[in-house]
Amino acid sequence: MPVTTVGIAGITGRLARLITHHLLALSPTLTIKGYCRDLSKATSYPTLKNITITQGDPYDPTALRHFVSGCDVVICGFFGDPRLMTEGQKLLIEACEAEGVKRYVAGDWTLNYDKLEYGEHPQKDCQKRVKEFLQEDGRKVKGVHMLIGIFYETLWSDYFGVFRPGEGVGVVMRCWGTGEEVWEGLSYDDAARYSANVALDEEAVGVVTFLGDRKSTKQLAAEFEEVYGVAPRLDCLGTVEELQTKMEATREKEPQNIFAWLADNYQTYIMNGRTYVPTKLDNGRYPDVKPLTFKEFLQKHKVEELNGLYTKAAADL
Repeated sequence: MPVTTVGIAGITGRLARLITHHLLALSPTLTIKGYCRDLSKATSYPTLKNITITQGDPYDPTALRHFVSGCDVVICGFFGDPRLMTEGQKLLIEACEAEGVKRYVAGDWTLNYDKLEYGEHPQKDCQKRVKEFLQEDGRKVKGVHMLIGIFYETLWSDYFGVFRPGEGVGVVMRCWGTGEEVWEGLSYDDAARYSANVALDEEAVGVVTFLGDRKSTKQLAAEFEEVYGVAPRLDCLGTVEELQTKMEATREKEPQNIFAWLADNYQTYIMNGRTYVPTKLDNGRYPDVKPLTFKEFLQKHKVEELNGLYTKAAADL
């Protein structure tokens, strides 16, 4: 049976909004049920009879069951603290189980956390626990986990500190390691396109992997010059091992101040190769999606826009 009803929890987030847009582009008569904590953030959605959005608490089992009732698949667009991303998702999965929902798209869209041990990257522990929860014996709802590396918007923003548009000496790109270490990822919009296709594909279960590109920092610097006509200066900040030592020391000193070490935590396990996605991609399952490469992404943006992309994305979540 074709998918006729999709539930989107956390529907007011940026990625969820994009997924909704692409779902309706693929299937204009699709019924979409949205769930959010604040209905005032949903006012930008078009008034369509096939979109209904309800307000509720992510920890309210009764409200969650009402939300997922009648859905063929539920997408988790939650973005928040570890409690929301673990307990909130488990309650949503239990609601799906109780209401006979066939598939659950977990709140992943990230790097390959399967290779990590618990505690190495605390923000990924939530996703590991949710995946294990979905794999428990007797579980009827099938989990879907989307691995996409990182979002392009994050890399080019000031989040990782890789790109600096001007520090008195022109454009700078900074790296830990040799500059040959690879970044892999996808744009927000392409991640949403793939998500919409996955939601409508009844055969899409388990881990699905999509990438737009894989490039080293040195390669990105060369493409930056090709697009903008400016050659960035490449600054090496130290070895990947030194980055990990720095990150772990900061995390031990300020465990509750996650923004003091989180970006370094991500970069450590990207640069050391521990979280690269599987080499066999699922892009070919949906040939109509033509994901942007890093270079094509740059060509869509003015250089002065790049540092603000992640901030804008976060503000929309």
